[in-house]
Amino acid sequence: MNFNGIKNKLLRFKSIFSNHWISFTIKHPRFDKLYYHAEIKKMMDCGSEALGFATYQCLSCGKGQHTVNFSCKGKACPQCGKRYSRESMEKIASRLLPGVRYRQVVLTLPSEFRGIFYNYPQQGALYSEFMSVGHECLEALIKDLLGCNNLKIASIVFIHTHGRNGSYNPHLHILLGEGGLNTDTNQWSTINNLPLSKLRLKWQAHLLDFMAGRIGELKDIIKDLRSKHPKGFYAYPGNDKKVPTKNYRGLLKYLTKYLASPPIGVSRITSVTDGHVSYYYQSHSSKRREYECVDPEVFIGRMVQHILPKGFQRIGYYGLQATASFKKWYEIIAKAAGDLVDGMISYVSRLKYRDFFREVAGRNPLVCAFCGDDMELVRLYHPDRGVFYDIFAP
Repeated sequence: MNFNGIKNKLLRFKSIFSNHWISFTIKHPRFDKLYYHAEIKKMMDCGSEALGFATYQCLSCGKGQHTVNFSCKGKACPQCGKRYSRESMEKIASRLLPGVRYRQVVLTLPSEFRGIFYNYPQQGALYSEFMSVGHECLEALIKDLLGCNNLKIASIVFIHTHGRNGSYNPHLHILLGEGGLNTDTNQWSTINNLPLSKLRLKWQAHLLDFMAGRIGELKDIIKDLRSKHPKGFYAYPGNDKKVPTKNYRGLLKYLTKYLASPPIGVSRITSVTDGHVSYYYQSHSSKRREYECVDPEVFIGRMVQHILPKGFQRIGYYGLQATASFKKWYEIIAKAAGDLVDGMISYVSRLKYRDFFREVAGRNPLVCAFCGDDMELVRLYHPDRGVFYDIFAP
């Protein structure tokens, strides 16, 4: 897709909100709050002069000029979501422990609990505890598999709050180190398999205990769930997706893709009218491309319900990955497990604006189209500060 095509799709996405956001908030007052209004406004203003801009000019020939409008870094913005995803990939890649293979594990939430999660008043706290329970479940499972209680595992937990079609479906994706460190001996033990049957039952036990303790008054629902799911809740042990491998960049990209952007990418929207929005998604069940046509306000609802609470951290680092002690464990594991597998594959560094633009538009925007020299920054403008840098100012 060319640059103009991407721009047009972004404008079409924004038109849904410009035409229907106010009526949506009237019908759904839980979103009629300053926090959501501010996020939507940032998304609408993103890429325009309203948020400020930087001007570059060719000082060699004086003809070339390019303006970079500042981004919003908002939670509802498809453009900024891509940048956040890239930065998250870089950070995560730098946090993987040397000599340790990782796999992707998926832990799901039964549909009977989705309404509770959606309407819970302290939703951010509930999400955080949900993520912690995922880590605790895997640590308990690995302790059982290795027969050792003095173990720490390495897990990086991502929460995704939507299904493929954008509907509300909280679940966890976890980058799990294959093994555990005995904290008494500083010896690393490797596992090569997570038995699906044990994983499902272990996740069911941990999640039901958590819900019973956190929510209460769920005795009948929990009893029904145990009866309905005698083999445990659905989980995916990630046997065929491990990192580092030659495909691990794709896995990290998938895991971080929807952390800070709408669940339906602008390229998947096929048509927009006053009465409907049509889009497609890749179905898990049918393994095929499926199409949906919904009312614009239904579409908005599917997008904004994934704007997570202010200050909430979408990625959690647990056990050996915990921020406070990561450096300590990194050095220990480098010695204990360094010879078990190949070392980490280096990852791309953070993209500069010109490189990010080149990926999208196929050209370097800061090279003068007239003489080919690099353009220089000549002016900076911020809506609150006005012009605060200008090389031509007296």
